[in-house]
Amino acid sequence: MHLDQVTIKIHQDSIINSLSLSIHPGEIFVLMGPSGSGKTTLLKGIAGLLSLTSGRISWENGIGTTGLVFQEPRLFPHLTVLENIAFGLRVQGVATKERRLQAGNFLKSLQLENLGNRYPHQLSGGQQQRVSLGRALILNPDLLLLDEPFASLDTSLREDLISWLYQLQRRLGFSILWVTHYIDEALSIADRIGIIFEGKLQQIGNPSEIFQQPDSEKIAHFLSLPNRFSKQQWQNWFQRDLPLPQTLNRGWIDSNHLQIIDEESQLPSNGIKEGLYSIISGFIMKVKPNREGYTLTIQSNSETLEVSTIGWSKVPALQESIKIKIMFEHIYWYSE
Repeated sequence: MHLDQVTIKIHQDSIINSLSLSIHPGEIFVLMGPSGSGKTTLLKGIAGLLSLTSGRISWENGIGTTGLVFQEPRLFPHLTVLENIAFGLRVQGVATKERRLQAGNFLKSLQLENLGNRYPHQLSGGQQQRVSLGRALILNPDLLLLDEPFASLDTSLREDLISWLYQLQRRLGFSILWVTHYIDEALSIADRIGIIFEGKLQQIGNPSEIFQQPDSEKIAHFLSLPNRFSKQQWQNWFQRDLPLPQTLNRGWIDSNHLQIIDEESQLPSNGIKEGLYSIISGFIMKVKPNREGYTLTIQSNSETLEVSTIGWSKVPALQESIKIKIMFEHIYWYSE
């Protein structure tokens, strides 16, 4: 599926602005952006629910079909699970016996084979969303459009359904344009990620490219990348000019790549043997437990850093003085 200079206006306001994008066959493309950036509008435009003001949509084989799944399941309450899944086939004029057979077979892929005669109010939230997905997928769309389909579910169920849908997609091979605001969700399923601001695509790349090399500070901020500082600040900490291209003037480092130095640590006499590094001092402003240990907020002069530790045996104390080792090789650089 190809979008060529697509613009969508609503009440004379341009929501999507000359946007071009290609979704490859069998690809999961994740679209991320702040609220109001045009993500849902774009999905509706591709699905034909909104008219394009200008531009065009084209398909590899000339004609393509889409299925759209929203955050809320939007099932028909008076229809059973089987009837909900078969609804699209009914609209297409498929005979009753055939559509019931197809829907019944599809229940196995949805892991709902024993729930075909139940009604939506008799299902859990995750089951309802699987029915909604099944209603779209049974029509064998070329592109499945997902508008944050699991956002209203609790974390464990959301993760289970993401894994289930990922495996189903890999087995059946359909393409997905998946809108989400969950960074962990994007990292776990995306072949490529697109960042959209104000109706315009700002950056496209695979997950590692997007996170390691954001195209701007605005994107880095949206992705909540930690420990983002100007090149001048990094130079102040390293007390030397850094070997970087002139166009890269900001850098970030993951909180897991900052090392806390205790009194027993033995450091080499210079930074040549193990690579360029810097030691900075600060004090602990905040302690937050995480899955692996603690996330510490460190104040160093006028700057604030985030450092992650492993293990819970030693609880860091507020206002405790601390030294942090920064390895130059772990800093990801990007431009303002």
